[in-house]
Amino acid sequence: PVAFIACNNSGRSIAGLHLLVSRSTTSIVSSPIMRSLITFVCAAFYLSAVINDGQLSATRCLMAPLMLMNFPSPLSVLAFQHVQTNRPTQTNRPAAGYISRRTTHLVFAAKGDQSMEPSPSKNTVKKRKTFTKKKKNATKKGVNKKRRTSSKGNVALKTASSATADMSRKAKIKASSIKSNKNSVTTTANKKNQNISPTYYIQFSRVFQRHVVYNTKTDTTTPAANDQVIQSFQFLDDAITSYPKARIVAPRDVPFPPPLCTIDWTLLSSSSSSSSAVAAAGYNKIEEECETTIAGMGLFGLCELEYDADNNHVHNRNGKYPVDTMTTTTISDGNNANQPQQQHDVQSNEALRTLLKLVSSSSSSVIPRHFFRLDHRRFALGGHTPESITINHARVVSLLSRTRDGGSSSSIGLAMSSSDVAFVLSNFPQLCLYDTLELETFIRFLLAPLPPSNIPSITIVADTGVGGEKVDWPRLAYEGYGVGLSLEQATKAMRLMPELMALYYEDSRKPSVGYLYTQLQQQINVMSPQLCDEVKMQLGQFLEGADFSDTLTLGYLYGYLGISWKKLRLLLSAFPLWTTNNLDPGWEILQRGPVRSSLKRHSLDYLRQRLQIRPSDVYKMIKTHTRLSTYDAATKILPTLDKLQRSLGLRNSELRQLILRMPSVIGMGTSEKDGGKPSAFDQRLDFFQNEAGMSIKELKEAVLKQPSLIQYGIASSLRPKLDFFLRELGIPHEHIGRIIHTSPAIMGLSLNTLRLKVASIMKLCALHPYEVGMIVAVSPPTLFLSQKGKIEPALKYLALALSLDEPRNLGELVLKAPRLLRQGLETSLMKKIDLIAEALPSTIMEDSNRVAAGILRQNPALFDTSNAVITERIERCVDAGKDVAQYLLPSTKGRKKLFQYPTRELGDPIFMSSIATFDSSLSKIYPDAASSAKEMGLKRADIVKACTNGLPLDGHYFSSLMYPCEVKSKSLSASTADTTKTVYVSMFCSGGIYPSDSVEATRGQSTTGGFAIQIISEGTEETRLLFEMSNAANKCFGIRVPLGRERSGDKLLTVFPLVNPSRNRCDLFSCASALRVLEAFLATKRKDVQLFYDIKVHTDSTYVWKFVRDQERLMSLGSCFTSQEMLSRLDVTDGSSFNVDILHPLARSFSRLNGQEEPPQSKNHRPFYNSRVNFCSSFDGKLQPREIKTLKELGKSAAMWQFNREKSFVPK
Repeated sequence: PVAFIACNNSGRSIAGLHLLVSRSTTSIVSSPIMRSLITFVCAAFYLSAVINDGQLSATRCLMAPLMLMNFPSPLSVLAFQHVQTNRPTQTNRPAAGYISRRTTHLVFAAKGDQSMEPSPSKNTVKKRKTFTKKKKNATKKGVNKKRRTSSKGNVALKTASSATADMSRKAKIKASSIKSNKNSVTTTANKKNQNISPTYYIQFSRVFQRHVVYNTKTDTTTPAANDQVIQSFQFLDDAITSYPKARIVAPRDVPFPPPLCTIDWTLLSSSSSSSSAVAAAGYNKIEEECETTIAGMGLFGLCELEYDADNNHVHNRNGKYPVDTMTTTTISDGNNANQPQQQHDVQSNEALRTLLKLVSSSSSSVIPRHFFRLDHRRFALGGHTPESITINHARVVSLLSRTRDGGSSSSIGLAMSSSDVAFVLSNFPQLCLYDTLELETFIRFLLAPLPPSNIPSITIVADTGVGGEKVDWPRLAYEGYGVGLSLEQATKAMRLMPELMALYYEDSRKPSVGYLYTQLQQQINVMSPQLCDEVKMQLGQFLEGADFSDTLTLGYLYGYLGISWKKLRLLLSAFPLWTTNNLDPGWEILQRGPVRSSLKRHSLDYLRQRLQIRPSDVYKMIKTHTRLSTYDAATKILPTLDKLQRSLGLRNSELRQLILRMPSVIGMGTSEKDGGKPSAFDQRLDFFQNEAGMSIKELKEAVLKQPSLIQYGIASSLRPKLDFFLRELGIPHEHIGRIIHTSPAIMGLSLNTLRLKVASIMKLCALHPYEVGMIVAVSPPTLFLSQKGKIEPALKYLALALSLDEPRNLGELVLKAPRLLRQGLETSLMKKIDLIAEALPSTIMEDSNRVAAGILRQNPALFDTSNAVITERIERCVDAGKDVAQYLLPSTKGRKKLFQYPTRELGDPIFMSSIATFDSSLSKIYPDAASSAKEMGLKRADIVKACTNGLPLDGHYFSSLMYPCEVKSKSLSASTADTTKTVYVSMFCSGGIYPSDSVEATRGQSTTGGFAIQIISEGTEETRLLFEMSNAANKCFGIRVPLGRERSGDKLLTVFPLVNPSRNRCDLFSCASALRVLEAFLATKRKDVQLFYDIKVHTDSTYVWKFVRDQERLMSLGSCFTSQEMLSRLDVTDGSSFNVDILHPLARSFSRLNGQEEPPQSKNHRPFYNSRVNFCSSFDGKLQPREIKTLKELGKSAAMWQFNREKSFVPK
């Protein structure tokens, strides 16, 4: 009664009530009189709840004392069924008797017939109509239910016809979290899958590490070995989405109940004698959860799956459940809380001894090749018993030697001799723990014929090894196809390397490289360095980041057994466990940052299972984020991935995409700090939701576009940019979320970069910052465009092509069509003018262009329309005989503006900078002088005066569009125009990498770099100058890439010679290399005092322009003799973000070429007094945008040339 009242008043969950009653009734439930009294009172409350259709909380409260008393009464079954029939639909409140994922209290129970479970899509009226009928059926079935207590004091219900009936009938475990997940994915599933047969079920295949959808062939819903394979998926949630009504069945080798799910961790943690909240008797909740995880399960666990009859006798095929697992150990106090698995430990130790006895060989020559993990904990978690080990051992022996023993032609097995079987089992006894049906599937796939060549996906995988994750291997195996190995090849391969039959990641590691190489060399004498190199060349995409023992194994399969490369690619694609992670980080990872000397195998295996990735992906992740090697799976990786997936509502495939793109998010803090302070992730989540006004769905999509978004600092990056949008650009707060959602990469740009882009638009278009803010609100990607490469060239072209003499006219045009800046200059803006001009009746092209420009001035929205749509509209107009000029005029229809500022006169905006040159740095943009004066605490007149005279005010420079200040430029060269002749040279630099980085690609992939330099000179001696420049380049570059059809005189192509190639490093190195070529060229011209070389080095990279646009600062950095001195002047300690290994030589060369004296420590270099070098943007030079793009493609082609060269290189 006390529990009933407390539950009604406070709505406690079953877990809390369980503890409440256990602490208050532990001392009295042992009395028979009190047990009868409590049973009577609970029955009365139950009947009252049923008659009055009482609240569900009453029935929940009823279950707790019945569970604690372990009283085998039908009342407990009635209560349990009543809870199932009337459980709430809220997904955040698990019903009694169900298991919630990763909760602190596990209530383990099974239910009988699935038909008793109400469909989540039924409405309340239908539930009430069927409630009486279901209640009667439940009452009848309840008397046949037998309650069996688990070994941890929790309750488990087992379906049986009577107390002594066969216990192999179907029993299931279901979690409320699974049902909620099914409800959520049903709404997004295809309509054609809504009426899927109830005979469909999803079960995990350990052979292929995929979740397979089956259709039972028999009338019953019990899974069978020959069930039809419908489809398979890498991730469970994808399978549920496609088949929302399919049952989710546990793998065949998982026992019922899973021992991990029968541990009451709450009682263990609350016990005063327990030393840890999660560990007891050697069992750790999170660690065991990591070890028992299933690949692609995501947030699902073993306790949330359905368990059918196969799981009852998976280890005891005689149909009877092992007696030992029926034994119960109830935790009633803290004295025995440290021994929750006593019965399981005894049973598992006996099973371990039985296995070792069966696999031990009397021959002294059979010595295990390596130590493997095989302890009683694994036996306990797997529910193994001596009887099940004995039966499974006999089956495995028969499977390995079936064809040799004269099996039928239809039987599946290998042809090992008795001695070979003894060798295999003594070295790999884990085979006796596997389900033999899974092993049969594995061997059948090895021996089955190859699929027909008309299947494109299989052909691509066999030829290139790409796309194996998209092939439905279980379906292929069900149709009778495989890799086509001969019986002899399969037998010899498994005899040499039994680990190839591993079904668990922890068993897949092969013997040591030294032992394996020695044995292979002695036995077959085919292993050689040349063969290993050939294996890496043919199967490199599978072996990157894999252990070298995998290379030796594949070399044996190819060199000795004669298995072709195509078949090996199919095998490696179908069986993920054939490759293992290399625990040696290697020099490429060691030189990138802090990393363990030996990687954590368990953490790497968990990453592979959770994300369904290969060793190559893990290797790339560690290259990108070396601290990943130090993270523990149980304490860091699992909690972080769970937090990310739950908080952002990510699917498993989306989580994989996020982690592969930004592995460093695993290191982000997701747990609460001391004192209850929110974690860093929670703080950012709160910022985006409350301050930026974003929904979880918008944030999720933004993070998938820009994974680093959830890693930016709030105080240092996010909040200042939010203030920039609100205050400097005047964007209403309700549009901020849309800006971040549409273009999250904007939040990664520096404020100075954003202000410079805004200032460029303001100057060229005579716009107020609030008007630019309206453009940004309508078209957020505008701020992500390159200032020199896209914004300024497009605006200058529009002003010229449309004859817009006044900047304000251009600004009005952009305000009417804000998205036009995102259009390509040549492919869209120019093309539209040509399309309209060609459709006009005028025969004079100049008149047509002038009329077309007038049409576009009146209707600038045409710039936002695709070329195909405009062409179609023009053709439709011509066919109808209408006037094209009139037809393309603007209409009253169009998009509704998001917002519009008042038409009142806005003030003259003010720019503030810490340096006199406003084109390289801006500290803030003010809407008018009054606002700047108010914030700075100055007078408005002083601000206006500072704008006109160009003098600093309180250490800041001010400028306005109306009164721009003029700053005299200083010469960078000691030598001026004293010479008689000046030679003008322009060098355009561009770099590239291959393969290109993309959202789909994993960060950290192996890339190569290259760059191209184009030289343009004015004068009659151009040919000679280009020849001398080419000779100078030969002295500077070790490898010159052939140009093919391109002229070799004005273009130089070479490869990136340094480590860690990236697009930014290649662009920066191209400029540094251009200066090196100039030094080598000018070194031969020192005596020619009659010539002065005025040189401009152009770059198309915004990253490089950030370093070189302030050339006075670059001269100052060039006076630093060492890179450490440069870093101290930059006030930084880590030079990786500045690429100091490239920037320092660039600054030193720039200093010498401009005649600056060398530091006293320099002995081998002298300044040049006959040259002057300036850096410019490529878009400010003589090359057209098309030519700049071509040069960029040449740089990438040099990188591709080097990539193919390295790939095809095999040392002899």
